[in-house]
Amino acid sequence: MSWYNVISAAAGLGLFLFGLRLMSRSLARSAGPALQKLLHKLVGTPAKGFVAGALVTAALQSSSLTSVMVVGLVNARLLNLAQGMGVIIGANVGTTVTAQLLSFELHRLALPVIALSVLFCLARRPSIRKPAASLLGFGLLLLGLNGMSGALAALAGSNMVTAALRAAGEAPWLGVGAGFFAAALLQSSSAVMGLVIGMALEGAIGLPAAVAVLIGADLGTCTTALVASVGMNRAACAAALSHFLFNLASLLLAAPFFPYLVLLASKTALTLPRQVANAHTLYNLLGALVLLPLIPVLARLMERTPSSGMKIL
Repeated sequence: MSWYNVISAAAGLGLFLFGLRLMSRSLARSAGPALQKLLHKLVGTPAKGFVAGALVTAALQSSSLTSVMVVGLVNARLLNLAQGMGVIIGANVGTTVTAQLLSFELHRLALPVIALSVLFCLARRPSIRKPAASLLGFGLLLLGLNGMSGALAALAGSNMVTAALRAAGEAPWLGVGAGFFAAALLQSSSAVMGLVIGMALEGAIGLPAAVAVLIGADLGTCTTALVASVGMNRAACAAALSHFLFNLASLLLAAPFFPYLVLLASKTALTLPRQVANAHTLYNLLGALVLLPLIPVLARLMERTPSSGMKIL
């Protein structure tokens, strides 16, 4: 392991994060208001909210943006708590699209995508120039992933990194903890996905450790909505808290069956990156299937929570 590899990996992560945020914010700027109105119109029942949340998150490529949007809509009383909970569970499933896209080794298309975004930017018609920023963000995201995967492959030869990954594979709670703190620090589970997929592309991480880290990242990204809910009304705070509680419940429900989840994911694809992405999708889908029918009961319980307890958030 050399400092050059560490700096290269950090630079790749920085480029990945910049590209991800450029793409998400560009999409939110151009389509966000329309998606927010669509979200309000489509959400009637928690089940419809689940579908709407999955679709909006897949379009925005950010569960954090969707969850913050939901907190705002609940705060404005445009959605009730049960509807907001349905959207948040859907966002958990929608965010798995990011890992699925990255697992197809699209990083080789980074430079062509960036070149295409420049051509769009030079176009005379505003309608053609409009998607240039989103496309550039996607290209930079792929370029960052490419840089990360190469640098992480070299870092994986380190005895310290190898020992840490082996420990995470043998004791998944270590991987969950690492994923949680990384996502909370970076305020993005997608950034952690990028790191994990980058290592998987180089065979530098095993399937059990990769799945554990992604499960932890799903929980860590909930901190964004919790921070956004500060100062809002009781229902908005409850919606943000429900995001954390849902992901915590999914984690606890999946814990006894973790080896079976890993085994099932290993049978779904031939390559490790695809297995990692499929495990992430399966985990969130199974959690949604268990929790979605319980939303009416959970919403009533949270509505009865003393307001002083919610204001702590």
